[in-house]
Parts: sequence; C-alpha cells; structure tokens
Amino acid sequence: MATDPSHEMISYDKVDPLPTENPFYFNENSKLNKFIKEKEKKFPCIHMGIFLCVIPILSFLMGVFYIGGIWNPIKKIPDAKYIIVNDDAGCGAIPQCQQLLNGATMGSFYSELNANGHPAGTFEITTGSREDAVEKIEKHEYWISLYIPKDFTMKMLLNLNLMNNTDVTPVEVDEIYDEARSYTTVQFLKKAVEKAQTAFFQGVAKKVEAYGSFKPKFLITGIEYKEDNLHPVTGFGQNFSSFISFILLWIGTIATALITHFVFPLENHWVENSNVQHPIAKTIGAKTLTNGIIMFIICIIVSIIPLCCGEVGMHKNYGALLFFFFFFSLCGLGINNCMVHLFHFINFYLIAVTFMILQLISCGGLLHRDLQYGFFKIGKAFPMFYAVRELKYIYFGSGKHTETINVIVILLWTIVFLPLSLVLYYFELRKKRASFHKNNS
Repeated sequence: MATDPSHEMISYDKVDPLPTENPFYFNENSKLNKFIKEKEKKFPCIHMGIFLCVIPILSFLMGVFYIGGIWNPIKKIPDAKYIIVNDDAGCGAIPQCQQLLNGATMGSFYSELNANGHPAGTFEITTGSREDAVEKIEKHEYWISLYIPKDFTMKMLLNLNLMNNTDVTPVEVDEIYDEARSYTTVQFLKKAVEKAQTAFFQGVAKKVEAYGSFKPKFLITGIEYKEDNLHPVTGFGQNFSSFISFILLWIGTIATALITHFVFPLENHWVENSNVQHPIAKTIGAKTLTNGIIMFIICIIVSIIPLCCGEVGMHKNYGALLFFFFFFSLCGLGINNCMVHLFHFINFYLIAVTFMILQLISCGGLLHRDLQYGFFKIGKAFPMFYAVRELKYIYFGSGKHTETINVIVILLWTIVFLPLSLVLYYFELRKKRASFHKNNS
C-alpha cells in the first residue's frame, strides 16, 4: 500500500523556528507589516537583498574594529606618559662639585628627555622617594617610573676621568613598571624608553666633556637600569586567557540565550495548559534557573582550562575566580536575553556578534587604549573592559585600586538588563498565554 508522501515529510516550520519566530510585540496586522508584504509580492528577493548588503557592511565594521584597532600602536607611543622620581641629593657640601654643576643635580638632567621631544612619550619630573615611584605605577597613573637614587650625582662624578680612582663605579636607576597592566603595551613602551635612556646618557656624556669626560669603560657600560616588575605575568598564555576567557563566556551567554529561547519544552508544557497554576511565573523561574545552571557549568570549564595547560599565577583564590566569572555571565545573560526578545534571530545574531567583537578590541586585553585610536576608548562604557581589569587583579594582583569600580559597573549593567530581560519574557509569555486561551475558547 502506497504511503502518502506528505505524511513522511517533516514540516520545516516545526524544525526551524525562524520562519514563524517574531518578537512578542510584532503585529501581523499592522500597517507597516501589510506594506512590507505588499512590497514583497513585487520584490520577492527584497529581504535577501537587504542581508546581502548588511552582512558585508558588518564584516567591514568588524574588520575595522578588530584589525584597525591594533594596526599601528607604534604611532601612539608618543602619547604615553612616564614619571621620573628624582631623589638625587646632589653633591652635598663639596665646593668643587657645586661649582661643576652650578648647584644642580645630575638627576635633574632627565628633564631634557622632554626637551629633545623623544618619541618614547612624555616624561614628568617630580621629587620623592622610591615608595612614591612605586605608588605611581600601582595606581596606573604612569606606565614606567624611573627612580633616581640619592647618590646618583656622586656616583656619576666618580666616573669622570679627572677622578683618581681607576675602577668604574656602577650607577643604578630603578625602572619600575607593571607588566600585568597590559603585557603587550608594556613590551612596546619598554623598548621605546630604552632608546630614550640611551639618548639621555649620550647627552650627559657630551655635557661633561668640558670636565674631562667619563672613563672609557663607563661610556661602554653606562647607567644600569634595574627592572622592578611589580606584577609579573606568569606566562603569555595566562595573559591571553585574561581577556579570551570573557569572549568564551560571552559566546556561552549568546548560545544559552538562543537555545533556551527556541528550545525550552517546559514553556509550552505550562503556558499552553489550562490546568497549570501560575504558568508564567513557573516558566520564568525554570528558564532563569536553566540559564544559570548552563552558564555555571561553562564558567567551571573556562576557569579550569588555564589550570590544565600549565603553571597559573593566582593572586586571589580559585573561588574568587569562579565567582567573578559567574557574576560576569549574569551580565551577559541579561544583555543577550534582552536582545533575543527584541530582535528576530538573524538581527539578534548580527548585533550580538558585532557587540562582542567591539568589546574584545576595546577591553584593553590585546592592547591598552593609550596605544589605540580615540574611538576605542568607548570600551570604558562596556562590561568586558572592567571584567578584564578585575581578572588581572585576581590573577596577578594588578590594579587593586580599580576593584570597586570594576564590580560596580558590571553590577549596574546586570541590574539594568537582567530584570529587563525577565520583564520582556513575561510580556512574551503573557501574549502566548492569551493566544492559547483565544484559540481554545
């Protein structure tokens, strides 16, 4: 007996929600929708044409964000700021020395770095102790701090040819920086400052030529800059994970929002059942719990991947790391669940991915905004920027002074969008429930 082919076929509408999926506020009988349908009869490919234009434009924008945002950081290096903390006591009460330098200190010569307009950036000169130099870096006020010790002038003068001693006296200056603040940025700036230091020493050598110049060996060795990395990065991979982890979590929130929006069996089981009490409240509660469980599992997976790869530095403990990942995930769930209720699937997908890429390139993970074009300072408005800063504190201990503002900004995004997503879902379920009663009355 022949079988009716129509019974063997599965309706495409039942498998793929896209053809019938519309936001809850969409009105089939609206004037705008009728107008669009009339135009579709004359131009059946109008939607395809629109997307053929929109998708390349979005690809261009994402390329501009991702590639253009880090294209030429060297060009922005002159905008970087450094601090020179001069604690040099000078010559003391030695008359010959005072006459030689006219009462100045050799540490004050560092001010000439700005006079030369060196492309390394701007050097601010101040007086203070080594603790002051460290504090400037801890608070992220400057990228590199050069601390000139009290005996700098005396040791420099001991290396003049007119001195009777034959040995070279080592001259040291502390170079203090925070590698964890932005690993790639610090590497760029260290190289630029190294060139500035070489130019500075050559300038000082010319200044003292009138007094017999420096000893030949000291001209070779020069000033030794002792690096003091306040918060070293354990490995490049961990630095990479300090921002890629949030991309993985954000992808997880997009996927979770989509899956639970289109595939959540309990929704129909309760909302389209007249015998169920409080169906909307039950559905919202169950879906919220499901979202939370899925993202908590993803947070565990993302947090243990670096631990499986090798040595991981941890300023705080693993519990703090996992809690913060989940805290950030709630923010992502709120934003993406809002968008999934407001837009059709394709529109949601394009907007969500574009927003994610924009956050990635402006969060300060790949490159600090000081070495990017002004547009990318927009990252300070987005949650991922603050999440990356906080994770660098959890991992490396860098940026403790930003901890409060990091949490507050992410919390504000969560407070706004997470409840809003639940409200939008409530309206969607209420419309679905009303439609069910209307069709079964």
